[in-house]
Amino acid sequence: MLHIVPESWLTWNFDVLEDDRQITSIKTALLPESGSFSIDGSSFRAYREGMISGKFLLEGESGTIASAEKPSAFLNSFNVEYSDKRYRLKKESLIGRSFVLLQGDLEVGSIRPESFLSRKAALSLPADLPMPVQVFMMWLVILLWRREANSQSAATQV
Repeated sequence: MLHIVPESWLTWNFDVLEDDRQITSIKTALLPESGSFSIDGSSFRAYREGMISGKFLLEGESGTIASAEKPSAFLNSFNVEYSDKRYRLKKESLIGRSFVLLQGDLEVGSIRPESFLSRKAALSLPADLPMPVQVFMMWLVILLWRREANSQSAATQV
């Protein structure tokens, strides 16, 4: 099982761990919404095509590996494509921060915070998904968590 652990409370960068071994670190950027990570010496970049719209892409040294698209600005979900496979990564409920991964109608994985207030999370994703694609899905969830935290922060300042 994989886990993500924030580097600190002041950042949206996360370490990805398998047991106690670090697989990679996800480095996020606010503008534009992007991230980067390396696995076994290979570099990857996750980003949004446009500033406020467009697909989210995962690129490796050989080109685009996976893509994701939000079906609606109002839904906390993504339609993810990798190779010839299609998945839906969606928030499990209106309350909470857990996400489930669906292939058709079948739940095949999840990303769940370890506790209500923690940004640490446990990930259970299909073993046949390459690690870069799994990390890309983690990055998509982190992106939505950050958007939600920013909107809640803005609402409390009014």
